[in-house]
Amino acid sequence: MKEKLKVLLCTGVMNAGGAETLIMELLRQQTGAVEYTLLIHYADKKEPGVFDDEIHALGVQMLYIPSVGSAGQKEYTRLLSDINQQYGPFDVIHSHLNGIGGAIMKAAKEAGIHSRIAHCHADIAFKGNAVNRAKNEALLQLMRKYIDTYANHYWACSPAAAKRLFYQKRLSKAVIIPNVIDVEKYLGTPESAAKAKQKFSLDNKNIIGAVGRIAPIKNYECIIRLLKQLKDSGKEYTFVCFGRVVDEAYYNSLLALAKEMQVEKQVKFLGNSTAVAEDIHCFDIAVMPSHSEGFGMAAIEAQAAGIPTIVSTGVPQIVDVKAGLVQFADVADMTAWVNAVEAAEHCPPVSNQTIVECFDKSGFNSKTMAKQIEQKYIAMAKEDA
Repeated sequence: MKEKLKVLLCTGVMNAGGAETLIMELLRQQTGAVEYTLLIHYADKKEPGVFDDEIHALGVQMLYIPSVGSAGQKEYTRLLSDINQQYGPFDVIHSHLNGIGGAIMKAAKEAGIHSRIAHCHADIAFKGNAVNRAKNEALLQLMRKYIDTYANHYWACSPAAAKRLFYQKRLSKAVIIPNVIDVEKYLGTPESAAKAKQKFSLDNKNIIGAVGRIAPIKNYECIIRLLKQLKDSGKEYTFVCFGRVVDEAYYNSLLALAKEMQVEKQVKFLGNSTAVAEDIHCFDIAVMPSHSEGFGMAAIEAQAAGIPTIVSTGVPQIVDVKAGLVQFADVADMTAWVNAVEAAEHCPPVSNQTIVECFDKSGFNSKTMAKQIEQKYIAMAKEDA
């Protein structure tokens, strides 16, 4: 085996998200035992990501390849084989692209890469009309078959995500890798909240905040309706959301709903944040009202910052690091959300020392997990060689 293990990480554009955050922590915390290369998949054209500059600064090579959907399986396999010959050979290929990882696993095996990890970062759910849902589900079932046939390692961010992508017979081999963060970057200080609020002109405002792309599965209409109920009861909050718009029609429907509820001045979509660890300190309460989540990275980030957090019952229970900051509420029960806000207002502060201890116990601290993942790569490469 070569002195330094070569690992190819397959992902999409490197914008803020759970999978991308995990990848960034692997790169930031690397020990030198592994040489990482990113393989960025694109549909129509190459697009820059918010983490690109940092990735280059870390000295990590970024390669680009058309997505399987745009290139087709045969051409994708040819391109991946060429990349493996030119920049590898790679000991490990690690797909972070959920279901489509099945097609990547097939191409990787044909390209001769011995260790092939299919990693699921979501409890995959499909929206849209019945026809589109049926088509997407059929494709997912094909990808599950490909993963079962061509992958030889099965990773997921939660048990629910593992069950969605892997066959029952593979679940005993599934490795749960929680999405991790560098906790110390998020810890709050007496000045951090005031500084963050000042940055976004939110001084003297009560903030309910979320981090996540603007898409129907995130269910932000729940929070807009919550603002209305709170306003009617005499409490005025502003909703701040950091995240890119991936569904323009949904985004416009949220703006329309805010106007209908007469809270449009209290709703602010601020786009992607490149400094989430600092920016979320403008939140007084963090929320994640998603219909479903494979994990729920934003809830982890909020707890690291010491922010009381309300999440839907569609978010896995494992996101609670047991620091006394998390409440779960049914998305269909607005009264539960109103009551959770009241409880969050009276949530006692949690010390930074306690937060770090809870993250270490839960396995969500990147400084320890990144090293463990490197060791897993090394062990599987020896086993599969």
